[in-house]
Amino acid sequence: MPPNFVASQDFAKPSLPRHSTNGLKRSRASSVHSPNVRLSIIEEDAASAPPMPPQAHHRPFHRRWNLGDPPRSSFESPPPKYSVWDTMGPKGEKLSDVRNNKHIARRGGWRRICLILLIILTLVVGLAVGLSIGLRKKESTTSDSSSQPADSPSTAPSSPSFPAGSYTLTTYLSTVRTDCVSQPADWSCFPYRTYSQSPSEALANFTWIITSSSPSEFAISSTSNPWSIEFPSTPLQKVNEGTEEEHYHFTTTFDKSTSPNSNIECQFNDTLLEAFLYTKKARDYPSPSPVDPPSSGTADKFRPWPYAIDIRQTIGGGQNTPQCFRKQAGGGLGDRITDGLTPKPEKEECSCEYKNSGS
Repeated sequence: MPPNFVASQDFAKPSLPRHSTNGLKRSRASSVHSPNVRLSIIEEDAASAPPMPPQAHHRPFHRRWNLGDPPRSSFESPPPKYSVWDTMGPKGEKLSDVRNNKHIARRGGWRRICLILLIILTLVVGLAVGLSIGLRKKESTTSDSSSQPADSPSTAPSSPSFPAGSYTLTTYLSTVRTDCVSQPADWSCFPYRTYSQSPSEALANFTWIITSSSPSEFAISSTSNPWSIEFPSTPLQKVNEGTEEEHYHFTTTFDKSTSPNSNIECQFNDTLLEAFLYTKKARDYPSPSPVDPPSSGTADKFRPWPYAIDIRQTIGGGQNTPQCFRKQAGGGLGDRITDGLTPKPEKEECSCEYKNSGS
């Protein structure tokens, strides 16, 4: 609304607009020194003031955050480095405008920002430490598994087909009994020295093969060895499953031959062979590491049995225990020898026992 001019009582003529070129013109001196002259009053309608327009969203960053104008530069020299974080406060401190900004104050201020940064830093450090420890444990586990011996008890059952495989059963001769014969020399056990006589000379190896016809059915058979203990494939029975005494057991018979001297050979037919192959009980012989099996052409295919073993050869007395013959010069056996041989009762036994634990 255009302003309304109200004439004072000192003017007889109506007032003219300020910028009008018509009408009476007065000099500045006459207007100032006139005692009866009063300026006109300009009246405005407050209700008709135009509304204040909203602030534009595309304003420059420094104006939106009240950070002041950036420094100006001329085309003759490169502009100085400028950053909103270099803003100096009235006392010379930096970031004063940002610190006192209402937008930041409404969201918790600098304490909350520092707390968030501290939490993020803690998470990053924790993640880095966790990854380093995890990788170190993984490398340690891989190293331990690669350096673990092949005959270790902890690795043997990992195979889904255990105990199937070819094994060298390293044992020592524990005890020898000769109650079934009248002449103790007629019964002998390889290697002819017990552990109590010589721990190193009592060592004996058996090379056996275990096969599997199904995940729960296994059979065992022998190979050629110095004792001529050969037997066909025999089923294995699992005993005391789930306990510390868990083992596979089998019994079979074979014909055992001995040589009391260079001219005589004695035969113990139908000698009982019995074995207990433990799957949890630890072995302690030989120490510190298994001895290589004897060279038989197939020794490189066999690995040591990782647990305790108990192998027994047993036969009772009787009329044909033993049957002894003279050896012929060209080989073979001659006449049977009966002189000096007195049969013993069947309850009297001869035995050889081999172990790899309890030494």
